[in-house]
Amino acid sequence: MKTVRIGYLALSKLSWRTARIDKIAADTAKFLSELSGCRLVQAAGLITSEAEAEEACAVLNREGIDLLVMHFVTFPSGALIPLIASRIQAPVVLLANPEEACAGKMWEQNSFCGANLGAFVMRRMAKQYGYLKVLPAETPAALQKYIAAARCITMLKSLRIGLVGGRVPGFYTSNFDEMKLRTHFGTAVEVSDLLEMMDTAGKLSEEQLAEGRAVVKKSAAKVCCVPDAELELAAKMFASFKAMAKKYNLDALAIRCWPETSDIFGIAPCAVIGMLNDNGIPTSCEGDVPGALTMMILQALAGGGLPLFVDLISYDEKDNSGVVWHCGAAPTSLCRKFEETEYRLHFRVDGGDKKGVSNDFSLKAGRITLAKLDQDVDGHFRMLIASGTAVDTEPFIRGNPLRIRFDVPVGKLVDTIMMKGFEHHYTVIHADIKDELLQFCAWMEIEPVMAEGF
Repeated sequence: MKTVRIGYLALSKLSWRTARIDKIAADTAKFLSELSGCRLVQAAGLITSEAEAEEACAVLNREGIDLLVMHFVTFPSGALIPLIASRIQAPVVLLANPEEACAGKMWEQNSFCGANLGAFVMRRMAKQYGYLKVLPAETPAALQKYIAAARCITMLKSLRIGLVGGRVPGFYTSNFDEMKLRTHFGTAVEVSDLLEMMDTAGKLSEEQLAEGRAVVKKSAAKVCCVPDAELELAAKMFASFKAMAKKYNLDALAIRCWPETSDIFGIAPCAVIGMLNDNGIPTSCEGDVPGALTMMILQALAGGGLPLFVDLISYDEKDNSGVVWHCGAAPTSLCRKFEETEYRLHFRVDGGDKKGVSNDFSLKAGRITLAKLDQDVDGHFRMLIASGTAVDTEPFIRGNPLRIRFDVPVGKLVDTIMMKGFEHHYTVIHADIKDELLQFCAWMEIEPVMAEGF
């Protein structure tokens, strides 16, 4: 994962500066410098004047920070806050410290009141910010959700998603506004044709083919009634998509997985999509670019792990559970038991003659977050968010089933999905990142949509 560059500015009034105030700032900086996956960028010690603030901001901007911690070590000169807010474009966390009352004396820091002033200024200047009130030693842990959100926002600015073949027939849920995606997130979409994948398959080197065969061989424990010729086509398809991702410098893929891949190339790509996910290329089915983007968002917020691209296919209000599923395209590393993984001929390929390979297995249990980014009727971005616990799920149907007991009544979640008109595609990741996702939405001006009681 990308290193997050954290800028740190410690603010104080000059008249309030003491050796203890300097130590609070120094201790906080030390704790921040020890954060895993981060690099501290500190331009100065205690900042007490506009000139010092100007100089510090210039240093931070040259370094290119992803997140600014604005520490109100004491109540500062109010003029410092709008100056810093106007110079720094990164998201800001306003940091205050709890302090002990001193009988008969002023507050030594008046830290919270300073942060309160900061919040007013940031709000009026339409700047994105968060807030913490913690001791110096508590700062790294409390900052984690902000670090995750900042990492994700920075990642999106250089993200490149490959749309191969467009959306599948009739799946209006996969439509998206390419330029709005670029404007809002910085994310680029590279569009190519399925014919390029097929042409690439005919030009693969022996080394590329060998890699594809090796990936196919290790991605399932068993093979049931799948001809060797179809497994060879799967190896070629995997190698072709990987070559295209390299050619166009793509971080993720959204693939039009039917009907042409089956009708023309000879197989549906379900198992191959799982292989791509397992090999570092998050991939969505059915040409769903917002789905691929959601996969990347959840992966970044979780600090790694593999996302799942799924449908919600059934729910049980008595059990407060829902079953998510897709047709054999899950990454093998998310299986319940490797010995259950099995290549089988695809059970249905609309428009084709049932060619193709699916990798059938149930998915592993654990805490999960389910989400989906889309655009509402007015074009504004919104994010469906739900959390729950995936339970041990027997392979009771073909494909990749997973039963989830949600943290809210599943009936209310379904009502939210249906009455808000969300798409039928969702992303699930095995991580509890509700707080991180909400913070990301706040900073990116995305409307979070949750079931009542969440």
